[in-house]
Amino acid sequence: MLRRSGSKRIVVDAEPFRYRVSELGADDQCEVLLAVTVQHDRANGALLRVWGLASRRVPESESKFYAGRTVYRSIEPRHVERLIRIALARGWNPKAPGSPFRASVANTDVFDLSESD
Repeated sequence: MLRRSGSKRIVVDAEPFRYRVSELGADDQCEVLLAVTVQHDRANGALLRVWGLASRRVPESESKFYAGRTVYRSIEPRHVERLIRIALARGWNPKAPGSPFRASVANTDVFDLSESD
């Protein structure tokens, strides 16, 4: 199970899930790769592992929180809901046990065009 510590709760279509956003690293241009892990909150089913999302890191001089660890575009609950819906459409069964379901997405799959870095 995805640990409650460090994860957040979200409900999609009356089903409870927990999710965690992780940074996979940054490059020299401050581009940060992001990963999202999701699991059903009641069933011990297969994890959903999403990668392919990216954002840019706010320069440390402009960062108000976590000196140098703030990104311009963060993953919000509405984005996680989209990721869950994408994975379900691709065949993820969150209540069935098994290997993690891996989904590669692009920023354009998740973020609105009006959301900019």
